[in-house]
Amino acid sequence: MLQSIRDRVTGVVAIFVLGLLAVPFLFFGVESYIRAVPQDAVAVVGDDEISVSEFQTSFARYRANLRQQQGDAYDEIATNQPVVRREHLEDLIDQLLLRQHAESLGLAVTEGTLSRVIREIPSFQVEGQFDAELYRQILRGTGRTPRGFEQELREDLLVNAIPSSLAASAIVTEAEIDRFIALQQEQRKVSLVEVSYDGFAEQVEVTEAEIETYYQDNIDNFMTSEQVRIAYVELNASELGEGLSLDDEELRRRYEAARQRYLTPEARRASHVLIEVGAERDQQEARMLAAEIQQRLLDGEDFAALAEEFSDDPGSRSEGGDLGWIQPEEMVAPFEDALYGLDAPGAISEPVETRFGYHIIRLEEIRPPEGMSFEEAREEILAEYIERETESMYIEISERLIDLVFEDDTTLEPLSRDLGLDIRTTEPFGRSGGAGIAANRHVVEAAFSDMVLLDGTVSDPIELDRNHMVVLKIDEHFPAEPRPLAAVSEAIRQLLIRQRASDQARSRAQELAQAMGPAGDELDRVAEEAELEVESLDRVARYDFQHGGDFVNALFRLPAPGDQPSIHVLPKGRNIAVVRLEGVIPGNPAAASEMERMSARQQLRFSQMGYEVAGLIEYLRENTRVRVVEERL
Repeated sequence: MLQSIRDRVTGVVAIFVLGLLAVPFLFFGVESYIRAVPQDAVAVVGDDEISVSEFQTSFARYRANLRQQQGDAYDEIATNQPVVRREHLEDLIDQLLLRQHAESLGLAVTEGTLSRVIREIPSFQVEGQFDAELYRQILRGTGRTPRGFEQELREDLLVNAIPSSLAASAIVTEAEIDRFIALQQEQRKVSLVEVSYDGFAEQVEVTEAEIETYYQDNIDNFMTSEQVRIAYVELNASELGEGLSLDDEELRRRYEAARQRYLTPEARRASHVLIEVGAERDQQEARMLAAEIQQRLLDGEDFAALAEEFSDDPGSRSEGGDLGWIQPEEMVAPFEDALYGLDAPGAISEPVETRFGYHIIRLEEIRPPEGMSFEEAREEILAEYIERETESMYIEISERLIDLVFEDDTTLEPLSRDLGLDIRTTEPFGRSGGAGIAANRHVVEAAFSDMVLLDGTVSDPIELDRNHMVVLKIDEHFPAEPRPLAAVSEAIRQLLIRQRASDQARSRAQELAQAMGPAGDELDRVAEEAELEVESLDRVARYDFQHGGDFVNALFRLPAPGDQPSIHVLPKGRNIAVVRLEGVIPGNPAAASEMERMSARQQLRFSQMGYEVAGLIEYLRENTRVRVVEERL
């Protein structure tokens, strides 16, 4: 049947039919192909995108971290090479693949886990305790909101969930530990001569023509960072309350109408003994010890003495377990419920389980609620009035602001004119952000989005914090462009000197190595003729980095010599060394301490985890469509 159709659909008929079929493909197939990778995506991983803005921001942070870590050794040119940018993108793709896989397995980060991790971050603690105000201040200083930070942290925890599980399940045998220690504690005996880089660097001459040629051939390495200056309108509820007030008569009327609210809550002074669950004792042991301490207290033993002996709370242990006065919502819920469930001073609770461990609580004293006078409540009443009024004003103005943006998204002028808000501008900043509102990640992403940067429209409203938003527009765009040759000329000169001097030093070292023979029998003679000093190193260990990290790493990659020494050319700092490897002394696992074996076990476990994760990522890449747009890197 198909053959008969083919025989008949020929000539003009065939062309006509195929033409009709081509029309929908032309309009829909091509469009589908174009839209396969969204306009603002540098990569698409499965159903998720890595936007250009997201990549640029991440890469800028990566380079900023390198700059901080390396100081004067940081190389601006080397860290902006296309290969480095591609490697960073591959890291982002791997992270996204791991997060997608974790989500497909049904893994999730609970609110409790997220809260616990945040509370344990030292930067958010004061005297070992989480401080909510410090938390907000630090995030505000970095241009982040709690919601945005918590989402980033949640994603990071999800990415690390599978590697952590793999690390916990890795099994390391004693034979593997022995082999690892033998390699780790291996030492090598060498003799060497160094060919100085400096001697060749002094002889290298670089002409202005060569500098310009290198500049033109590598122009992409000398581009400035793309920057923008934005104009923005900021709506902040805290600024709307200026001038709001109430007279004393109205304040007193509000006080009388809500007198019951202005009572201080009942406070209770308590002492406790805390038994932690951890490496020293499991949950059952902790619960049994807490029950034993409770019984001893009921039998009349001294609370302060038992707290001093058993409590794992360093803050209260030396004070007999005294926690001072406690008001509602100051402690975790199970602790507070148990404390307020005690009926009289001197009463002792059952062991109470919280995330900190088990508590035995004694109620020391009760302070009943006390009424606040009008003078005491005055500022609170006024603050509540201002807060309600400003929030109401904020909602009304923000709704009008959104309407104005949709009515005309080409300018900020109507917002300024109709709402009485100033149009402000920032200093120029790049994709890594800047100062003020430009430190906020969402502001940076909006500024470099296609809608704002390419189309020139006003952004959607961006929430900086509760009752605090901005809308922005590009004031001026500074595209990436080549730095002037004069600005990078000296850097290029030094780069060319380094390359040529290193090449010449290596060539000279290879000549010397060849003259010494494959076993280095002529090392002393050749060194004397070249007026070089022979250095003997009887026992170089794997971590003797005082000889130079590159040298030691290269030395321990060499195969062990056979019946006679072997000659090699290795880097040694900026110099090149001709090395005669004379012997290898393996480490002795039998002499290793328990601490060393434990450290070896941990390193092997993490190494196994690395292999497992690498294998998982390889599998995910093979089974996930990953598309990268190279020209957007």
